[in-house]
Amino acid sequence: MKSRVKKYTSIYILVNTIGDMLILNFGYAIGILLSLNSEYKTILDPKYFTFWLFLNVNYLIAAHFSNTFNIFRNTKFYDLVGALFKLFIIQILLNFAYIVTFKDFFATFKLSRQVIFINFLIAVPLTTFWRFGFIKIARFYRARGHNNRNLMILGASESAQRFREMLEHRLEFGYAFFGYFDDNPKQYPNYVQKEIKGNLEDAKVYIQRNMVEELFIAIPKDENHTIQEFIELAEDNLTRVKIIPDFSGYLPTSFNKVDIDYYGSVPVLTIREEPLESFINQIIKRVFDIVFSISFLFVFTLFIFPIVALLIKLGSKGPVLFKQKRSGVRNQAFTVYKFRTMYVNDESDTKQATKGDSRVTPIGKILRKYNIDEMPQFYNVLLGDMSIVGPRPHMLKHTEEYSKIVDKFMVRHLIKPGITGLAQVSGYRGETKDPKDMENRVLKDVEYLESWSLKLDIEIIFKTIFSTFGDKNAY
Repeated sequence: MKSRVKKYTSIYILVNTIGDMLILNFGYAIGILLSLNSEYKTILDPKYFTFWLFLNVNYLIAAHFSNTFNIFRNTKFYDLVGALFKLFIIQILLNFAYIVTFKDFFATFKLSRQVIFINFLIAVPLTTFWRFGFIKIARFYRARGHNNRNLMILGASESAQRFREMLEHRLEFGYAFFGYFDDNPKQYPNYVQKEIKGNLEDAKVYIQRNMVEELFIAIPKDENHTIQEFIELAEDNLTRVKIIPDFSGYLPTSFNKVDIDYYGSVPVLTIREEPLESFINQIIKRVFDIVFSISFLFVFTLFIFPIVALLIKLGSKGPVLFKQKRSGVRNQAFTVYKFRTMYVNDESDTKQATKGDSRVTPIGKILRKYNIDEMPQFYNVLLGDMSIVGPRPHMLKHTEEYSKIVDKFMVRHLIKPGITGLAQVSGYRGETKDPKDMENRVLKDVEYLESWSLKLDIEIIFKTIFSTFGDKNAY
């Protein structure tokens, strides 16, 4: 049993290492070939051969310290991105340290900077693609019933049942479920009773006689003696032990995800998982926002802005841009920019636009229908007040009102507001006629906060583009 687990783990590490090093050396060879000139004739020159050896040793050192191979069956996307980011940074720093240390001895300084740049320009995207591709292949392989780990669950509580249900839908995690073991099977529904193989005493015999690779414990925490007894029994039989905690007694049902961090050796429960708390994820999202906004504004400023500005000026008196204070991240007020779509009025900062609103100008109706009025907010993104995707910012008056009557309304202010968001592409856009409309919007905003990924941002952007021409709530 133990050897089988170690066998597959070793194979995965070996395959990943070989793939990484092939890509690294491919990038180095291309870098050398592109950098060679009349002064540097051969890749086998001792000073470059020495650097090539160091490059490979450097990778092994960086892989060790970045924990890049600590990838488990349920590893999250941003954890892998973070590990790869550390791997690349450590490699680059070690390479430059080598050059600075030995530049006079080996005379490689002039060439090596070029080689490192070309090398990592090739290796970073290829290694990232390779790693994610390998995980996809491994999960596909497990989903077909291969390399599965056998598990059993002590206790059939609600938490245990949720875990069992998750395994049914996430076959790529690669677990084969033996069954529950519980002393009080009759308290559970019939479909759960069918999977209860015996009581806790039966479980002890089962662990000793069968190849149980992982034991999940979901019995009440006040049964400390029993839990400790099973931990010792499992370890004696080379079975890994994991605990399924039950938080239902003190966490509201609205908290679908929790996270456990360690402050020193003390475990601390975080009631809401937020991917954007990660510095790496913040960088990824910010870089994406900047690149996307600059690309968009390059076209927007040259072609669309002058035409829209002229139409607004010809259609009604007043400024081209409408500026308004709105609630941003941490509930800090900022100035949002939009194309003016209404006649100048005294209710702009207190009253939402409604269907058939007389304040909306003829050209304003078109701008609002196709979301063109939101385009100046790309400047807000560049300023750092907003993101491309996030919860829509509300007027200060509405934030004050809804925060008192809508549950978790303020949670949406933990991240930057966006030009579009999950709530908007899910149909919760425009006028909020009653608090229920806002509650649905907030639920989607919190869902986005808890499940952010770059892939999700891109999906929302595409859905926003496709929904522009058929949104009944755009008025």
